[in-house]
Amino acid sequence: MEVAQPHERECAVCTNDFTTPKILPCGHLLCRQCVITWMDSKSDAGCPLCTCHIVEHQGNSGQSSADVVDALPTDSVMEAIVESSRVLMNDDMCTVCDDVRAEYICMQCLEKMCPSCMKIHKKMVVSRSHDVESVSTVTPERLAASRPALCADHGDKHAEAFCADHHLSVCASCSSIKHRTCLVVRDINDEMKAAENALCCLTDQLVQAEYSLKQGTEQLTIRLQKVEDMEQEDMTQVDNTCDKLQSMVENCRKELKKQIHDSSLQVKNSLLEVKQELDKRLVKVTSHRNIVTRARAVAPRAGLIHVTQALTDRVNSLDLSADVDEGSWRTPPGISVKCYNRLERAIRSKLHQFQQQQQQQQQQQQTKPKVYSSFIL
Repeated sequence: MEVAQPHERECAVCTNDFTTPKILPCGHLLCRQCVITWMDSKSDAGCPLCTCHIVEHQGNSGQSSADVVDALPTDSVMEAIVESSRVLMNDDMCTVCDDVRAEYICMQCLEKMCPSCMKIHKKMVVSRSHDVESVSTVTPERLAASRPALCADHGDKHAEAFCADHHLSVCASCSSIKHRTCLVVRDINDEMKAAENALCCLTDQLVQAEYSLKQGTEQLTIRLQKVEDMEQEDMTQVDNTCDKLQSMVENCRKELKKQIHDSSLQVKNSLLEVKQELDKRLVKVTSHRNIVTRARAVAPRAGLIHVTQALTDRVNSLDLSADVDEGSWRTPPGISVKCYNRLERAIRSKLHQFQQQQQQQQQQQQTKPKVYSSFIL
C-alpha cells in the first residue's frame, strides 16, 4: 500500500494537516476554509500550487465562495488518512491503564493497549476477531483502510446497505425502516465492490491518459529541439554566405536572419502553446490519478462510494486527450532558394552599377583635353 508522506497530508495554504480537504479542478487539495479564504482574498483566485483556476467556468458570480467550495468534491480518503494519523500520534498511553505505555492498537476500535490489555482484548467475545497490531508498524493508510463502514445515523453500528437515493451507508434497521421506500438500496459489499471496480477503470483510464500526455510532451520537446537545431543550422549558413559577401551583403544577412528567427519563433510559439496545454492536462491527470490510487488503496470504506462518484464525474470532465493539431507539427520553412536568387541578383546589380561607374569614370578620363594628358606626362 502506498504511504502518504507527512507533507502530503499538509495544506499548502495553512501548512497544517488537512481539514475537510477539497479537490480543486487541477487535482490539488486544500482545506475547505483555506480555499474560501484564498478566494475571498483574490478576485481571480487560482490554485496556489499551479495557478490553475479554482472556478473553471464563469457564470457563478452570484455564488458565495463557500457555495463554490462546497460544490467541490471532498477527498474523504485523505480525510480518513489524516484522522488516522492523528489517532496514531495522540497519547501513547494505554486507553485502559493510564500509566502504562501502549504498544498495540486495535484496527477496528482504534484503542491503544499495553501488552496485558491486548491479551484481554483478544479474548473478549466482541473483540476477539479484531486485528491488533503494533503501534510502531501501523501506518495511517492501513488504519484508515481497516476501519469498517458505519451507519450514517448509528455511528456504533456496522453499515449493511447503501441507499443510492440518499447516498448514505445504513445499518439493517435503517434500511428496513427509514429507507424502506427508497428505490435503490443495495448491499454494502456489492456497492463497495462496484466502487472498487469503478476506481480500477478510472485508474486504467488515467494511467493511459498520463502516458499519452507524457508521450505528447516528449514529442513536442523533440520538435522544439529540432526547430532550435534547424535555426542554428540556418544561422550558420547565413553567416557563411554573408561572410563571403562581406560588407556588401550585411543588410541582406540581417534580413535573412530576421526571416529565419520570425519563422522559427512562430513555430516554437505554436509548439509551446500546445506543450503548455498538454502539461496542464498532465498535471490534472497525474493529480487525479494519485487521488484515485489512494482511494483504491484505502478501500474498503463507505466514504469511497461517495468519492468514487465525485471522482468519476471529475475525470469525465477532464480533457484526457493527447491529440496535437496537425498544424502544430509543421517545421519552419527555412531559407527559401528565392532568397539566394534575390541576393544573387542584388549582388549582380550592385556589381553592374559598380562596373558602370568604372566605365563612366574611364570615359570621363578619355574625354579630357589632351593638354591635361600632356601636362600629366
